[in-house]
Amino acid sequence: MAILSLQALYFFPLRMARIDFLLPESNQVWQHLETAAARSHHDARRVYDDFLAATICALSGDQMEERYLQTVKPYSEGKPGRRAIDAFPAALAAVIDAIEKTRQDILGDIFQGAITHGHNGQFFTPENVCKMMVQMTVDSEAGRVFDPCCGSGRLLLAAADINPQAEFLGQDIDLRCVHMTAINLALRNLCGWSIHGNSLSSEQWRIYRTGFNGKGVIAEVEPQVCPEPVKRIVTEVHSAATQLVLF
Repeated sequence: MAILSLQALYFFPLRMARIDFLLPESNQVWQHLETAAARSHHDARRVYDDFLAATICALSGDQMEERYLQTVKPYSEGKPGRRAIDAFPAALAAVIDAIEKTRQDILGDIFQGAITHGHNGQFFTPENVCKMMVQMTVDSEAGRVFDPCCGSGRLLLAAADINPQAEFLGQDIDLRCVHMTAINLALRNLCGWSIHGNSLSSEQWRIYRTGFNGKGVIAEVEPQVCPEPVKRIVTEVHSAATQLVLF
């Protein structure tokens, strides 16, 4: 099993432009989300969070219908075609088109280019650095790859270029990052786990399994029934991380 190092966080000056995408395709997705924000009168950060949550539900097939309806309820007023919710499927279609075209992390680019400006200033490891890191650390026959601070899953996606048949595990304390990782894995038909948890305290609050399960490509798994191999990996990494912090 390969264990990837923690994601890098970068802090840019507060005067940085509000919208600054590295990929032009990200702007096409963002335009749909801005439409949803304007029609619903909600903050763009909330719209992005709800878009991710609704996408998770949609990719589960019919397994998260109640959560989906609760998520999209604030966006459902108005005439069909002019509702805020009508921008969500258009945004998802744009995400899928952009991934097929670029094979890059569109969701992460939107997150760091439009959402985190002025909100914690969180930026992810550049994708070319991710590729270099996995080429140095991941064996082509690795059965599992785990990133204990996965962000949008970029290191896992880079590892999938080396061995797409591996099982990919990502954990992050930020639920938005967990949602992005799950979506990124699912849309690329990669089998894995996206865990909302704390890699230092070994707490897990929400777990998503990716890979086609007969209904959809994402399923939520209760932490208490998470398979033992996954629990063991997370526990081992927690122990190693604790030793690094203590010593």
